[in-house]
Amino acid sequence: MTTKSIITMLGALLLSPTSLALAEAGARQDHSQLLVWAFLGMCALIVIIQLMPVVMIAFGLIRGLVKDKAPQPQAQAATDE
Repeated sequence: MTTKSIITMLGALLLSPTSLALAEAGARQDHSQLLVWAFLGMCALIVIIQLMPVVMIAFGLIRGLVKDKAPQPQAQAATDE
């Protein structure tokens, strides 16, 4: 092979992916119907409903930790009198 043909093939090989990337520069058009968005909304609702018990348990745990620390100084003050 000649040097010119090697350079031409390498140039074509290196420039071909960039031409595909530049072809995708147009704005994306979304043709989803209302039913698709309703389905995605229901999926999000299911995820949120499943996270609610986790949040409630976390708040209960934090409240329990804070509540246990507050009575200790009062109990010590009662024994000092």
